[in-house]
Amino acid sequence: MPTLKTSISGIRGIIGDGLDIRTIVDYTSAFACLFPKKAKVLVARDTRITGESILNAVASTLMASGINVIDIGITPTPTALYMVEKLKIHGGIMISASHNPIEWNALKLIGKGGHFLDEKAVNELMKLYEKKSSRFVKALETGTYEKIDNAIEEHIKRIIRFIDVDAIKKANFKAACDYVNGTGLFATPQLLKELGVKEVSINNELTGKFAHVAEPSAASMKSLSELVKKNKVNIGFTQDPDADRLAIVLDDGTIISEEYTLALCAKYLWLVGKGNAAVNLSTSRMIDDLAKEKGYSVDRTKIGEINVSSHVVKNKLYFGGEGNGGIIVPAVTPGRDSLLGIALILELMAKTGKTITELVHEIPKYEIVKEKLEVSKIDEDNFLKQVKEEYPKAKITAIDGIKIDLEEGWLHVRSSNTEPIVRIIAEAKTKKEAKELINAAMDMIKGEKTLKKSSENKTSKSSKTRKEDKPKEVKTKK
Repeated sequence: MPTLKTSISGIRGIIGDGLDIRTIVDYTSAFACLFPKKAKVLVARDTRITGESILNAVASTLMASGINVIDIGITPTPTALYMVEKLKIHGGIMISASHNPIEWNALKLIGKGGHFLDEKAVNELMKLYEKKSSRFVKALETGTYEKIDNAIEEHIKRIIRFIDVDAIKKANFKAACDYVNGTGLFATPQLLKELGVKEVSINNELTGKFAHVAEPSAASMKSLSELVKKNKVNIGFTQDPDADRLAIVLDDGTIISEEYTLALCAKYLWLVGKGNAAVNLSTSRMIDDLAKEKGYSVDRTKIGEINVSSHVVKNKLYFGGEGNGGIIVPAVTPGRDSLLGIALILELMAKTGKTITELVHEIPKYEIVKEKLEVSKIDEDNFLKQVKEEYPKAKITAIDGIKIDLEEGWLHVRSSNTEPIVRIIAEAKTKKEAKELINAAMDMIKGEKTLKKSSENKTSKSSKTRKEDKPKEVKTKK
């Protein structure tokens, strides 16, 4: 069965099984039709072995459509977003399937201002694609081609202007990095050098293949953990292949959830500045608790980076982000930026004089559990009816699936846009309580039983008795 998937996250699939050069040319032709002739469009790619051939096809198609192409080569996705904004051009195409395996690739479509296409623009693109729209021009109208080699340097300069470099340099930090053989290897060493941070790294070669599973996880971060312990560094960083997501390892080698990345960045941003924030519906409550301490609010949006970033810009918020390790500060970069995240966390450590372990201890602890159920669709009306009966005081949000906020936890149920599955995410003070919410929701969907009120009571009671809990695996250095 073909793997091609289309969403606000882009056009992605397995090369040769759903995503081939013809499909890439057709989508690029449709994308070109969104812009006037002689519009300027940026192209970039990650380190995948298929990236070069796809970039050549994309650039050629755009030029044949009368579009002037600016090629910035192998760069992180946030660098591509920043350059579209900086150059004030019409849009861009980032060729990367992010955390997906090496067999995958994708076209991540960027609009004006360095933001990914929103739902309305994607729908317009799909109509053009379905009509097989193209605008191949005559010879003298062919678009131009320009190569820019300093995009990463420009991006790093912007980050440097936003932070206190001297404070980080004085701290004399040492970091361990796992680049997964992704785009981070071209950018992060430069950033760390500018910050005066000594670096040891693994998986730092341009091989066209990833060293391990590309998505940051406890399993994929074991080698980084060992590197941290062996070299006695202050912190460990790992990025996904296109470097828009960041995960960290503590100074004792402890691997922690990606959810802490946004929380730590928020902790820094509210230390040095003021303003409200926005995150998606499935992001941990850690950030809500941190905001409450400072007297700020956190808005919730639909899933998808563009939904968060556009909400932040529209409502003139301070920052935004996602629990998958993504921080968005529109004053620096239009979208998720792991390079910025690294700088913010290092400055947080420098400004407070605390270790990363101590800082994580200060953040309220929650446990998130994620599951999926292989059903094509759920009866949302019936599900909502049961929830309202069992939880009359719960806050229910139905802008993207169904989000149920309880006193000390939450449950989010949503159908996948690309697969015949339902994703179920729950958060509570303990993993056991989160799993109970997951299991109850799955039973409801399958029509076997409803959520029990006792689950809510149990969650609230147990949470109150453990309100100051810290991550079990984290140990404070003395």
